[in-house]
Amino acid sequence: MITTKTDKVRDHVRAGEYKKALSIVKGFRLGITKEQSDALVRAHECMANERFYRQLGFDPEEVMSAGISVLKELYV
Repeated sequence: MITTKTDKVRDHVRAGEYKKALSIVKGFRLGITKEQSDALVRAHECMANERFYRQLGFDPEEVMSAGISVLKELYV
C-alpha cells in the first residue's frame, strides 16, 4: 500500500502530532487557498521560532492555534 504525504498528515493530525503534520503540509499548494497556506506556514514557523515571532509582535499561541484549526479543517 502506498502512503501519500496527505495520508501521513492525516495520521499525524489524528495523533495530535501537529508539528509533524505542519512540517509536511507547509509545502502543499494544491487544494488550499493562499490564506490557508499562510496560516499553516506561520504556525509551523511559530512552533520552530517562537521567540523570534514574539519579538515581531505576533502572539505565537494564537498563530499556532489558527494554523492547527486550518490543519484540522482540511485533514480530519
